[in-house]
Amino acid sequence: MVYTGRVGMMKVLNRRHWLMALLFALAMLVSLSVLVSRGDASRPALAAKVNFWSDRRVVAALQSGFAQADQAMAMAQTAKSVDQWDQVVGAWTGAIATLQTIPAQSPERFFAQRKQQEYLGNLAFAQQQAHQLSWPDVFPSLGSAVLDEQLRLYLSYIATFGPPDILIVGSSRALQGLDPQLLQTDLVKQNYPVRVFNFSVNGATAQVMNFVLQRLLTPEQLPKLVIWGDGSRAFNSRRLDATFARILNSPGYAALLAGERPGFSDRPPISRQPSAINAYGFLSEPAVFDRTVFYQTYPRVNGRYDGFYNPFGLTGLQVGSLRSLVGYLKSRNIDLVFVHLPLSGDYLDDYRLPLDQQFQRFLQNQSQRLNFTVIDLLSQWLEQDVFFADPSHLNQRGAAVLGQQLARNPLILDKLSELEKS
Repeated sequence: MVYTGRVGMMKVLNRRHWLMALLFALAMLVSLSVLVSRGDASRPALAAKVNFWSDRRVVAALQSGFAQADQAMAMAQTAKSVDQWDQVVGAWTGAIATLQTIPAQSPERFFAQRKQQEYLGNLAFAQQQAHQLSWPDVFPSLGSAVLDEQLRLYLSYIATFGPPDILIVGSSRALQGLDPQLLQTDLVKQNYPVRVFNFSVNGATAQVMNFVLQRLLTPEQLPKLVIWGDGSRAFNSRRLDATFARILNSPGYAALLAGERPGFSDRPPISRQPSAINAYGFLSEPAVFDRTVFYQTYPRVNGRYDGFYNPFGLTGLQVGSLRSLVGYLKSRNIDLVFVHLPLSGDYLDDYRLPLDQQFQRFLQNQSQRLNFTVIDLLSQWLEQDVFFADPSHLNQRGAAVLGQQLARNPLILDKLSELEKS
């Protein structure tokens, strides 16, 4: 009896040893499979493969998303052409979309969201590479990088939607001071179903705007209404018009003289570094003008020593360009509204202010003689630096408020009402 009991006890112990050995062997196999499958211990991605307690759908989403990310990383190492970078973009987009399917209540979602943030940065880089390599070769350079970019963007916009109803033009002050999307949205809310684009160019003068609207673009590419946002600097005929001088010396201008027109062709795309201008031709500037901080970086320039104002004269080539442009737009039944953009009180010192007041009188005189509309907003924000990025340029907040103002301005609404009737 005693012997039989001991034998039974030994059998039980042997079974336990075998069971423990089997469990240990299984654990070793699982650990080995993890090491083999992961390869790189820095990758937490495939841990879900051995997490037996996870929802199978979540595991599948994690594995698929991580696999697409691995594919994107591998393709990015050798990508050189537009098509190859487009494939990288597609892989990153797929990885992000797959991880986004993980339910909000799943414990894995928080980690997956952080991986998406990482992937979004990689996606942005891939998109930039694809964008840089896929600029359409629509025309030789016109001597201005911003003008070249705006021309390509506008032609692509027209190919997508047709000509806009409202075209914003002007210098850098309009480029970042008049947001076409916000203006369009506010007008649509008031039952004016219009489309708006911003074709402003930094350094543009009246001569430049006349060239763009009358020479560079065809009548079929023009809008129904032009909103020209700028100030006295664009009409000072006594200062050097550097932007127009570069246009005159450019290969693009020579091509125009030879009868060539901008347009898409079968020529392969060219490589260019894109700017921050958005799809509607607007450059958003988040900076806020702080007088104390700003002048620690940039010198304060009195108007007497500002080349935009000294010397100053409102007769000559720029006035002639204004008259030529107004006449041309009238011949095409296109209305013109000139918006005298705001300047900061810091900028309008005792030298610049009298000259801008002279320009105000000039605008009123020319608008009556040539029959175009003027909205004068020069002095509305003299002490509200929060709307400016620097002393003479609006920031994105100023552009938003200005867009709301213009969308409710009766002079513009009357023009749109007349266009609806015609």
